[in-house]
Amino acid sequence: MSLVLDEGGVAPRREVIHGDAVEWLALHEGLREASVITSIPDVSEVGTSLGAWLELFAAAARACLAAAAADGLCVFFQTDIKREGRWISKAGLVLRAAAELEVPLLFHKIVCRRPPGSIVGGRPGFSHLLGFSREAIDDPGRATADVLPDLGDMPWSHSMGTRAAEAAVLAVRRLAPTTTRVIAPFCGIGTALAVANAYGLDAVGIERNRKRAAAARRFSWTRGGAPA
Repeated sequence: MSLVLDEGGVAPRREVIHGDAVEWLALHEGLREASVITSIPDVSEVGTSLGAWLELFAAAARACLAAAAADGLCVFFQTDIKREGRWISKAGLVLRAAAELEVPLLFHKIVCRRPPGSIVGGRPGFSHLLGFSREAIDDPGRATADVLPDLGDMPWSHSMGTRAAEAAVLAVRRLAPTTTRVIAPFCGIGTALAVANAYGLDAVGIERNRKRAAAARRFSWTRGGAPA
């Protein structure tokens, strides 16, 4: 794996915790020099009622926002869902949680899951990439594209996508330069962790599924390439 070493020539570290992400985050609010990159699970992954999932999602979003350092970022990659012919906007749920905690929105990007113009029916053709921070300020002179043409490789069906993860990590590097580590609640098989490591950042993942947590400890990614 191609890594960015620190001044002492040390490779970035990775820790994956097998456990409940919301419980872990509740014990680690305002982590120093940390940014958060996450994709909160869908109701189909949680295996509960829609009403219970909405409460869980809101609690998870608030916990993620609270965990990032004041000058760090909290980046969400979320895909809307459709139930009984009606859409539920997970981006909207995140924005509501951020408004409750008074954490400003720095960017909102669209990540194409299908080529523009595709007819996708009940399946979403795009995902949302939203970045929040209490103190970081976006620099219009260093703006990046608002639409990503594709989300990259998906080594797992619920993966963030390597290009989406890279866009999130690059946003952290650009807007939160004091960040030295990325926290990835609900890390899945570790896409965000691997990309953060490849850009020289330490990474901590929390994953409830034991097999995925084990996979997240091993997963690697090469800058400019495919999953390794």
